[in-house]
Amino acid sequence: MQATFWPSDRLPSEGRLALWGTEDPAAAVKILGLPPGEPGVLPTVLPAGSGVGPADVPARLVPIRSAIRALAALPSPDRWPSWQRPGDSLIAWSVAAKLALEHVAAGHLVPVLRPVEPGQGIAHWRCAADGRLAALAEAMPVAAHALRRGDGRTIWSALELLTALCDAVADALARGGGAAPSRVDSWPQRWVAALTGDDPVVELPDEHIADALASWAAGALHTEGQARLCVRLHAPDRTRRTGETWLLSFHLQSVVDPDVLVSADEVWSTGSDVLRLAGRAVAAPQDLLVHSLAEAARLFPPIDACLSEQRPTGVRLDTDQAAEFLTRGVAALTEAGIGVIVPDELTGRGALRLRGRIRAGHSAEEDARGSGFDRESLATFRWEAAIGDETLTKEDLERLVAANRPLVRWKGRWVRVDTQEAGKLARLIGRRGALSASETLAVALAGRRDTAELGEVEVVADGTVRELVERLRSAEAAREPRLVGVEARLRGYQRRGVAWLQSMTELGLGVVLADDMGLGKTLQAICLLAGRDGTRPHLVVCPTSVVGNWERELARFAPHLPVIRHHGPDRPTESDRFTPGAVVVTTYTMLRRDIDLLAAVDWDVVVLDEAQQIKNQSAQATRAAGRLRAAARVALTGTPVENRLSELWSIMNFVNPGLLGPFDRFKERFVVPVERWRDPDATRRLRQVVAPFLLRRVKAEVAADLPPKQESIVACTLTREQATLYQAAVTTLLQEGLGTGIERRGRILKLLTALKQICNHPAQYLGEGGPLAGRSGKLARATEMLAEVVAAGDRALVFTQYRVMGEMLARHLAAELDLPYVPFLHGGVGRVQRDRMVETFQTDDSSPPLLIVSLRAGGFGLNLTRATHVLHYDRWWNPAVEDQATDRAHRIGQTSAVNVYKLVTRGTLEERIADLLEHKRELAEAVVGTGETWLTELSDDELRALVQLSDFGEAE
Repeated sequence: MQATFWPSDRLPSEGRLALWGTEDPAAAVKILGLPPGEPGVLPTVLPAGSGVGPADVPARLVPIRSAIRALAALPSPDRWPSWQRPGDSLIAWSVAAKLALEHVAAGHLVPVLRPVEPGQGIAHWRCAADGRLAALAEAMPVAAHALRRGDGRTIWSALELLTALCDAVADALARGGGAAPSRVDSWPQRWVAALTGDDPVVELPDEHIADALASWAAGALHTEGQARLCVRLHAPDRTRRTGETWLLSFHLQSVVDPDVLVSADEVWSTGSDVLRLAGRAVAAPQDLLVHSLAEAARLFPPIDACLSEQRPTGVRLDTDQAAEFLTRGVAALTEAGIGVIVPDELTGRGALRLRGRIRAGHSAEEDARGSGFDRESLATFRWEAAIGDETLTKEDLERLVAANRPLVRWKGRWVRVDTQEAGKLARLIGRRGALSASETLAVALAGRRDTAELGEVEVVADGTVRELVERLRSAEAAREPRLVGVEARLRGYQRRGVAWLQSMTELGLGVVLADDMGLGKTLQAICLLAGRDGTRPHLVVCPTSVVGNWERELARFAPHLPVIRHHGPDRPTESDRFTPGAVVVTTYTMLRRDIDLLAAVDWDVVVLDEAQQIKNQSAQATRAAGRLRAAARVALTGTPVENRLSELWSIMNFVNPGLLGPFDRFKERFVVPVERWRDPDATRRLRQVVAPFLLRRVKAEVAADLPPKQESIVACTLTREQATLYQAAVTTLLQEGLGTGIERRGRILKLLTALKQICNHPAQYLGEGGPLAGRSGKLARATEMLAEVVAAGDRALVFTQYRVMGEMLARHLAAELDLPYVPFLHGGVGRVQRDRMVETFQTDDSSPPLLIVSLRAGGFGLNLTRATHVLHYDRWWNPAVEDQATDRAHRIGQTSAVNVYKLVTRGTLEERIADLLEHKRELAEAVVGTGETWLTELSDDELRALVQLSDFGEAE
């Protein structure tokens, strides 16, 4: 669908947004959440034959007054699935609406009066837009301004329509329906009433007032090629005897290219009514300068002193006035659209300011002990004052406070001083306090801390804390690892990972190894355990499905390490069974059940495998893990943050308790600013704290020799039976209504499950037995593909999220492909049988070449590298979960290319959601990561567009 703005000849706020280019504009408008508007015809100029010609197209005409907020709220281009994405012209007008609202919010409005008849005028508002409007105009697609002019042959320019839209937004919002003035006796009152009320017509007291107002408004309205006033502050020249006299010089600045300036002296010297600036014409530059200086003087009164001059070029300021300019004048002038340039030493990164900071570190006794990082210890801190990198003495600070000036000269440079903050700092300087070692390390890494006294202040580390921070920031893991009794040949990145693990744990720090799935996190952790001194036992906690894998890997790579299984009815019940140097392997279920026993042991290293299992801070497993005592804690996970930052807090709080502070404070400082507002400063601070404790490498970076992975979407068709069931399921539920609240969410999830089952096979949806062939297009396509795999002598994994469908597949494929049986690994398979199935598939060439796997039961922790084909029969709408499943085959140890096939049924919700997952993966991971619950938040129209059955291309 395309969009074109159609201005009003009478009043800007009466303009309309024309939506066109689709068969049903009304339905499209509704899906987009825009007001319905009314049907109409848009006069355009469109391609016709070998040229262009006038064309009247059906459109939906939506008043801009009612559409502006919904238009501005449309998602950015990368957030639309391709099946629902509007045309570029509508997206461009959404960007323009955002820009217009920004100008209105900043007060960039100018009242104008346009004569229409003798003695009458139309009062309305215009938007004083900046140079971004011209830049946007250059990027506007033609469809956005394909509005035909009155001559019938040409169209409006993009800049003309953009200017008209901004004026329309300004006029619509400024006249917002407030109460009418009680008295309108004077002409100014009548003009204000016409500007703010419903009737914009106003009687003119004389014929010259419209021209006078137009001249007055000209200085504030910038169109393409025009300029604006810019003031520039110059500090006193230390090479001349000018004392403390500052200069505020005047210039005209290009709106399009702000780097281009012309001094006021040049403006006065020009002998023409037109000034060339950045290659463009500026009309009446002297008038523009005079009008703008009058406005600037109103906002910063010291400028008024020069306005009596015939040709003002600047004004001299004393130091107090310069400080007033920096603290208040800059903001006021900038908000009014006036350019401001300030010396680097007084603003931005180059500015020197008096500031308070905290110096934190261990006491001298702790530093002398030098026993590594002890999270239970306390660190001390003290307040100090600083200018730049220099720490002030108490006497220095007292002199600055006594001067009571916001701008002072300090050792040859100008320094800004907040006099109130300086007074508070004078009372704090030298004061001491204590922090936990974890919090000290966190604030030292972040370099900032929130304080009740001065808000956020800088933190400087001292002593062993400084040394630790420097080691962490320099990533001192470049040393060679100590490989003790390890019977494995490590890759380069694995050697660096082991060295990092050893370096961090020797410092007493917990870590998260978050390498991509299949890069050998288990092996690196085993190398860490093998290199410890063996004076205490180690604990590995993992999902039940990978207990056997840990036992096999330990026996293979570190056979000298005793392994004790803490799982099942024969598990140890006394802590003395956990001998020094042994590796105890248990599950998250056993961790919860036997936490009193496990928490009583002094472990050397505790490893949590698939640590996303503790991403919920309130879960029993998370609380149990927090009770474990260990010299070092290690978390292994390929997805440290699946959906929310709270998951990162939970895992980091296990490995380094207290590092990120209490969750309530973490939520306030990071979760809300980062997740809701995308605050870059909060993101940077969080990264500074977390990065030293989290190591993540991805396959593309470190395993270039890993065989390639080829992913394909395989389109399947519905049979007539499937199409009938699908349409009936959609129609029935939508006719019955979805309800509200919990009932609505439940009904939507029920519909989604039904539709996915129908796409899989009618027998799954209907709960039938009997023959399966000929009833499902997806099953037929899967059978064809797997027949080729078997004929080629290859092996394949088939993933499904439904146990019933897995059982159907096993039975059907065995019969169709003439196999004795097809194994199915699901959550109901016991550990011993599970291990036997994996071992058989991996090592027995005479075993069936297919293995069906439940996505949840086999999605992580298994090595199935004999498979060179992976088929996702139905989709799990979380890319991370599917990737984990795929990486059972595409991981270290794989020697052949892996082909991944994802079956998608055409014309159904599977195709539309697959499009979202494949084309907008980053968005999908953020929005779809919770599974299917995000779909329950869709509106009725959005849901209908998602699930409706389109052309499905029957398979029969």
